[in-house]
Amino acid sequence: MSKTSNRPPIDDHRHYGGKDAEVLASAPPNPPATGSRRRTFLKGLAVVAGGAVAACKGKKKGDDKPATESPELPGEHPITTSGDTVAPPEKDVPNDILAQCPYCGVGCGTLIQTEKGRIVGMKPDVKHPTNKGLQCIKGLASAEAIYVDRLTKPLVRKDMTDPLKGIASQSKGRFDEDVFREATWEEAEEIVVAQIAGIVDKFGGNAVGLYGSGQLPVEGQWLENLFMKGVLGSNTIEANARMCMTSAVTGYFKSLGSDTPPTSYEDIELADMVTHWGHNARGAHPIIFWRIADYKQRSKIPTLVVDPRRTGTVQGYEEIDVSNSYHFSTINGDIAIHNAIAHVLLTEHEDAVHWEFLKNFTTGWEPYVQACRDRYAPEQVQDITMIEPAYLREVAARWAEASIKGRKRGTGGVLSFWGIGYNQHLHGQNNTVSLINLMALSGNIGRPGCGPFSMTGQPNAMGERLTGGLTGRLPFNQGINNEAWRQHISDSWRIPPERLTAVSGLQNPGYAVGMMERALKDEVKAMFLIYATHIDLPDLNTLVRPALTKTFNVVQEIYRHAPNNLYADVILPAATWGEWVSGTYIQSERRVYVTDGTANPIPGTMPDIDMVIDKGRAIANRLGLDGDAIFPYQRKDNGFYDPEEIFRDIVRASKGSDADLSGMLEVEERDGVGLYDQIRNHRGIQWPAPTYEIAKQGGTKRRYMEQEHWDGKPYGAFRTGDHKLHIHLCEQDYSDREQIIAELARAGTEEGFYLIDNMHLLEAARDKGLTPELPDFAFLGKRWDQVPKDKYPFWVGLGVVYEHFHTSKTIRSGTTRRLVPEMYLEMHPDDAKELGIADGDWVRVITRRGEYEARASIGLDSKVKPARNTVPKGYTFSPWNLSVADSADPAKNRWLVNAVSHRAFDPVSGQADFKKLAARIEKIS
Repeated sequence: MSKTSNRPPIDDHRHYGGKDAEVLASAPPNPPATGSRRRTFLKGLAVVAGGAVAACKGKKKGDDKPATESPELPGEHPITTSGDTVAPPEKDVPNDILAQCPYCGVGCGTLIQTEKGRIVGMKPDVKHPTNKGLQCIKGLASAEAIYVDRLTKPLVRKDMTDPLKGIASQSKGRFDEDVFREATWEEAEEIVVAQIAGIVDKFGGNAVGLYGSGQLPVEGQWLENLFMKGVLGSNTIEANARMCMTSAVTGYFKSLGSDTPPTSYEDIELADMVTHWGHNARGAHPIIFWRIADYKQRSKIPTLVVDPRRTGTVQGYEEIDVSNSYHFSTINGDIAIHNAIAHVLLTEHEDAVHWEFLKNFTTGWEPYVQACRDRYAPEQVQDITMIEPAYLREVAARWAEASIKGRKRGTGGVLSFWGIGYNQHLHGQNNTVSLINLMALSGNIGRPGCGPFSMTGQPNAMGERLTGGLTGRLPFNQGINNEAWRQHISDSWRIPPERLTAVSGLQNPGYAVGMMERALKDEVKAMFLIYATHIDLPDLNTLVRPALTKTFNVVQEIYRHAPNNLYADVILPAATWGEWVSGTYIQSERRVYVTDGTANPIPGTMPDIDMVIDKGRAIANRLGLDGDAIFPYQRKDNGFYDPEEIFRDIVRASKGSDADLSGMLEVEERDGVGLYDQIRNHRGIQWPAPTYEIAKQGGTKRRYMEQEHWDGKPYGAFRTGDHKLHIHLCEQDYSDREQIIAELARAGTEEGFYLIDNMHLLEAARDKGLTPELPDFAFLGKRWDQVPKDKYPFWVGLGVVYEHFHTSKTIRSGTTRRLVPEMYLEMHPDDAKELGIADGDWVRVITRRGEYEARASIGLDSKVKPARNTVPKGYTFSPWNLSVADSADPAKNRWLVNAVSHRAFDPVSGQADFKKLAARIEKIS
């Protein structure tokens, strides 16, 4: 078999800074910019220093010089200024506090460093099995963002929206000092209680929405779900996990019968092949990338990356061994690729097909096999996959070889990772189902070293999923229509069972996007925004912000100049990760880990857990419930509630579920080791842990095919009703896509058009595997000023960059902000030349719904940081992390990328497609 003849041309490999610069044992005092290896640290410093000088001299956008401007932080505080910092009280607090990193879903063990009650740094935990003493620069620099731009007093909007009186605020969209007044905690809480209880009484519980976070601890997520469904009687509860991983969630349920990856990080070092689907692991999950890269170096395993861009992940694997490192540069072709690989296995490598597994442990395999044989030869679907058939066949042969090796050995095979980008499709659920189909066909599930492995984007999105903090969900992988489980959770929440019965009949169509459309239609009257920013939602200009302008909004926030405050009616200052008391996170391999803190927050702030207990108790009492019984927790001597008491309630309630953790209670009773101490001692416990023995050994590493077993386990080989893996044929068909996509274009451009009233369009787009819109390809190749204003020739994709996490903390960290300081747009050199745009020029990216500004970054030698990826012709890319790094004030904010995104979503998972938008690019003169 030829190892290079079918391979697309490979360009220069200059990229990040290498392992020693990307995952470190300690934070460097002056980390170098991680761009092209040609750049020196001194040159990087010169760029930043030059930018600062230029900014002081009034340098204007578009000046074609190597120096970048030094944009100011939100709130207009320059990067070098520390005058906006506040400090906690000086007191003795422990050092080396155990915690999970507050950023991505890898779940690195971190030791919080303290001095005189203040958090001063982070150190990777050498005893933690995930990161083993290494950590990326984001996590190492996370202390820098804790004490800047902090809120310390509740704020109330002077012309507050009041749905009970029909009053609409006229100052929404501003967060200046003159639109708020300071309030005491007691006054602010009473306003919230009166408004929310009044809205529930007048309009019903479902008129109150909540947008929560995968950065809250598990205990807070549990209480927020109890509060919304059990106290308010609302099914309008969403979280930023909806735009992160719900396509994986619903795909797992459809195929396997339950949520979450059945795999473990240890499978990396057992695999015979690793694949990544829409997953730039090097940028999004660096520790995972380097574990795979080190193993590839040692074991010579083949790797496949499916991504439109040539990312650092692609380049890094090629540097190790170009002969077995594959890259499929496809735009939207994943399902066709899965089925084409299946076709090649069925017709050319039949010994790689696990017929025994299919016949004994799956359903639906016959139509799937027939369709892949008949309709998915690589040549038949090349127009969708964008992959040369010979190259695809070469990868399929590698897949077959790895599958056979793993099956014969009993460990190993193909391990398939995917990330947020893979989920963010109109057919995101089908992406997951389709990949699991291929894994099942080749027998790559149910043993160590193989399986499907979704990586979450947040530190505790897995907790949001497990606690059921989404529309229609109950804790522990059950839907609200499960009557028996509804009764069990009612008992666990200490609420009358008829409340959840009533909620089960309420609808929130469209989930997060639908919640906003319902607000535009006056069905949602109030909103809680908790540790989650609205700017991660799509279509900000015509959907989200108009919706929040109409609702009464309670914002729990740490930063004074955060975007949510633009639309807040009441702002409650929150304590954040590291300074709160404690809690738990769950990372991508189901590992529950502590997030201990100093219990010494900024004066005037309160942990989110404490806020939900207080508001939940008060509102419950106001609604005629027994708030003291529902929330029986008492503040301790330190003035805060004890999260471990809440965690004990969660563990008790998990008994009998497939996420049963009740074995921890047996360990506590028999061995006298508390629940949190068990987690600390093991550096995490992987659920399920239903018995003393399993909890004692640290939980369950893998699921399904009897890799886990205990007496009374509520399922067989799989969690489905018939105990089998369910194969569902997923297809792609572009035959009439123009008509469907034209109808979808009405969303965000036609007043009164709501997708929740046109679900049939989303279902048609899902079933055919389509994109939300199509570029006007006929206008590619024209100068930017010759493209008509109503034409959008380019793809634009939105994603993440290695140095940053979400949109708030890392832009306030001097280290990470210096490394990547400004919004950029990755462009192909030929596209830039044809448009008349030079490297470093400021450009405007425009879609049918909005626009943002960015600097053109062309190639790996770009003067614009980070300059580490290349894009195919016709495709462009920007990171959403820098959306408000220029300013969150709309009068000054030019980098808000979700002004351009499309609200269309997967009709089952609710995830929007941020990766395939049609845009026009204009040069800013």
